[in-house]
Amino acid sequence: MRKHGYLQKRLTNVSVVRLTKGGKRFEIACYSNMVQSWRSGVETDLKEVLQSEFVFVNVGKGEFAKAADLKRCFGTDDQEQVARVLLAEGELQATGKERGAAAEAPPPPLFFLP
Repeated sequence: MRKHGYLQKRLTNVSVVRLTKGGKRFEIACYSNMVQSWRSGVETDLKEVLQSEFVFVNVGKGEFAKAADLKRCFGTDDQEQVARVLLAEGELQATGKERGAAAEAPPPPLFFLP
């Protein structure tokens, strides 16, 4: 795993999209509000969605995915093509704030049909 702490920039307002493929986990760092816009077709510019053009195995630790793993799991080592697959098929991870808001929200009302 390549770690580049000296090149690391702090990512803010970040959402992680995660996909496990071929026994490996891959992640990309995205802007929180842009993933849904991308998936609905409103946003078409990939650079507006991604916070980093790199594919990671762990966004939080700054560990990049190896080119060999990308090639084996996705058939290409092109970071942009892999990011498109991750956006299409990956799972959007909820942030701590989103989880907290969901936990504090009142439960939906129960309806009983006669």
